[in-house]
Amino acid sequence: MKIARKLHPGEAVISWLLLAFSAFVLYQAIAISGFSGLSTPGAFPVVSSAIMTGAMLCLVVQNWRIARRIPKQDKPPAWRVINELMPLRIVLFTALIVAYMFLLQPLGFLISTFLFLCCGFIYLRGSTPLRSILIAAVAVVVIYGLFNYLFRVVLP
Repeated sequence: MKIARKLHPGEAVISWLLLAFSAFVLYQAIAISGFSGLSTPGAFPVVSSAIMTGAMLCLVVQNWRIARRIPKQDKPPAWRVINELMPLRIVLFTALIVAYMFLLQPLGFLISTFLFLCCGFIYLRGSTPLRSILIAAVAVVVIYGLFNYLFRVVLP
């Protein structure tokens, strides 16, 4: 028995964007790899990006066929597409990551990473605020110890 698949809001647009990205990756793989044979170092990037492009092309065609059968009035409005593709939780956590990136330079690695981990744990409700602070502090100390003493990398 074949089950009719429905398109999720924004799926057709995303599949077209991924096809364009896959074609760009294939172009770059051919341009930089020096592909001259199956055993050369450039073979893997070219073959993997060709598979990715082919798979996306199949998906775009499949989505186009499904979209043709959907009546115009059944298509979701733009706000529903945006809400499904970018839930508020993802948008806010992305803003937290961007804030972390901007705070790295002025505050340094240790303080900005500690703040990022604390805020992330508390926002995602991984544990209580006190426990989040303790886990973040231990994580920062372990990361600092590993990079400073084991790998001999100076963190900013």
